[in-house]
Amino acid sequence: METKQITRPDTQLAMLASMQAKKFIEIFVTIADTQRQSVHNFYRPNSTLLWNGIALKGREHIAAGLKKLPGTKHTIETLDAQPIIRPNTFPHTSFVVTCTGTIKYGMKVKKAFHQHFVLERNPDKNTQDSTQYYILMHTFRYRDSKRKFA
Repeated sequence: METKQITRPDTQLAMLASMQAKKFIEIFVTIADTQRQSVHNFYRPNSTLLWNGIALKGREHIAAGLKKLPGTKHTIETLDAQPIIRPNTFPHTSFVVTCTGTIKYGMKVKKAFHQHFVLERNPDKNTQDSTQYYILMHTFRYRDSKRKFA
C-alpha cells in the first residue's frame, strides 16, 4: 500500500471538510427533526439510504421511507469529516461525514445511533449556497450498547 505524505493543501481540505460537515449536519438534523417533509431535498435520484439494513434508492423512495417514521429529536455527540481526495480535481467535490448520537422517536426512549454520509457537490447549486452538497450515500444504524466485541 502506497503511503502519501499529507501536504498543506490536503490539510486545508480536511479543515474545509470539517467546517462544511458541521454546517451540513446542523442543517440536516434541524430539518429532519422539524420539517421531515423537506428532508428529501438533500438527496438526488442517484442517492441511496441504508437505514438499519433497509436500502432505499432514489429521492422519491427515500422521501416515502422517511415519511413513515414518527417525529424525531436528534442529539449529535461526535462528528468527523474527511475529504475524498481525487487526482486533478480542485476544489474537492466530495467528503465523508461520520456522526454518532441519540435519537428519540416521539415519546419513546432515546436510542444510540451512528451514521455516515458521502456528500457530493450538487451540480445544480452554486458554490456559495449552503446546500451546495447532496447526499450520495447515507447509512444509519442503531448502536447496541449491550453488545460486547472480543
